[in-house]
Amino acid sequence: MAWHDTWSKACRWMNIWMSQFRVMGRKNQRPSVQDARGAVVIKMDAIGDFLIWLDSASQYRRLDPEQKITLVCNTACAEIAEKTGFFDEIIPVQSKRFESDNKYKKEIWDSFRDQNFHTLLQPAYSRTIDMDLLAMNIPAEEKIAFVADESRVNLSRYMAFKTIRAKLDRIYDKLIPSGGEKRMELERNAMFIRGLGLDFQAGYPSLPQMQVRQGVIPPKPYAVIFPGASSGKKMWQIERYAKVGTYLISERDMDVYLCGGENEAYLYRQFVDAIGQSGYRERVHDLFGKTTLPELAEVIRNASLFVGNDTSGIHFAAAVNTKGICIFGEFAYGRFLPYRCERDCGDHAPIIVCSANKNCAGCAYGTITTECKEHLIRTGRYQCMDDVSVEQVLREI
Repeated sequence: MAWHDTWSKACRWMNIWMSQFRVMGRKNQRPSVQDARGAVVIKMDAIGDFLIWLDSASQYRRLDPEQKITLVCNTACAEIAEKTGFFDEIIPVQSKRFESDNKYKKEIWDSFRDQNFHTLLQPAYSRTIDMDLLAMNIPAEEKIAFVADESRVNLSRYMAFKTIRAKLDRIYDKLIPSGGEKRMELERNAMFIRGLGLDFQAGYPSLPQMQVRQGVIPPKPYAVIFPGASSGKKMWQIERYAKVGTYLISERDMDVYLCGGENEAYLYRQFVDAIGQSGYRERVHDLFGKTTLPELAEVIRNASLFVGNDTSGIHFAAAVNTKGICIFGEFAYGRFLPYRCERDCGDHAPIIVCSANKNCAGCAYGTITTECKEHLIRTGRYQCMDDVSVEQVLREI
């Protein structure tokens, strides 16, 4: 596994360097005809970021109610995007393949050759070189983006030469101020809408109710636990989740449904082994990789409680108005969590963050402490994750 991770990182660095050379060899595409129409929005983020963005995505129609809106998005988010009804056309792009497969990258660029848009919008703060290359190759009369994230969180931009950054910025006719590194994404997304000239205040995202297969929704009462994450560094210990699950079963009389991707299914066995008591094990259910994204949203919507790490699940809970508790490492504290709204959202179910309240919170934009580096090497997890206790989570429940 360590060898595989090292190789993956090496390939990613190589792709970043190769992308810089592609920037120098490409020209910014403009429409070849005078009657360019419609807007194209590029949103290539992963599921969690995409869900947060839905609050402001509802506003793009206001720019011109008569014009067609095309969304270019990560394939993983396409089904959710379709269900919102915010867009007239959705063009899915396999994000990981787009980063690494040059032939596929060119196929996507060429697919836009004969399209002519009036406006191109790039609302991602951490816009990568590949996102900008995509914008460069889509013909549009006006191209608008955020002032980019220059921190090491956005490795693609962080590693780029100064001349490359300048050329990427020149793709766009307008760069909207993005509010700095620690601005909460809801607020930042609202800033983009205001930068387009619309009056808008940030609030919780909202997903409409979606039809699902019969029998997908579990019988109530139940809780959903999301023990996985995009990185093992951000995962609370499975034994601690098992103690939370035991409490929910024994003290709250709830069944527990474990959710996440198919690649996280191994966590189910670890969870039930940690519970130990056979009477409780039968009330723990495995839904890893067994639902579509709309079905997952409805499973969370009908749950009494959601508990999980900093991953897409907590943002689903926010978007379907379910009480949520997130065990949160503080490396990017304030950007994606806790939620901060500009308009009144007092009636929304709470999304509670359980964090360690360490002085070094926000190290993603600064320097990680020596103590945390040693802890990370020893355990594979950020120290601020391990400093959140079971008792702290049970108090919030």
